[in-house]
Amino acid sequence: MIRTALLSAAAVSLLAVAACSDTTDDVVQAPAPGAAPAPVTEAQAETAQATAALAFGMTRQELGDADLVSANYTDLGDVDTLVLDANGALTHVVIELEGPGDRKVALPMDQVRGIAHDDGKFTDVTTDLGAAQLAALPEWTPAPAG
Repeated sequence: MIRTALLSAAAVSLLAVAACSDTTDDVVQAPAPGAAPAPVTEAQAETAQATAALAFGMTRQELGDADLVSANYTDLGDVDTLVLDANGALTHVVIELEGPGDRKVALPMDQVRGIAHDDGKFTDVTTDLGAAQLAALPEWTPAPAG
């Protein structure tokens, strides 16, 4: 009986550790200079997504589906990844730009805001940067598969 209880406790502990070690690549830790960004845990990702969505006035699902549009609603790209600093604060939004090559760039949070459509609902994000300015940004290096 004690052995069964110990085995059950060990199994639960292993499942908890495995769940905590799950990582995601749609929210990442900002990289050190010259390094690739590091994935964060699912719990960290969920917290960051919820916080970012609220900052943009949308739900987590809407943020995950959001487009980056210009002030006149021209599609500039799609939200791809959220980037956190060492303290877990959102610093950048990675955008997959429209056009050939699936090029990705990181926009600082002060360059991005939620945009309300005609119905007043925030389901996309916008920037004052134009397509050429976005294209001139350095390419984002994705996190290594883990």
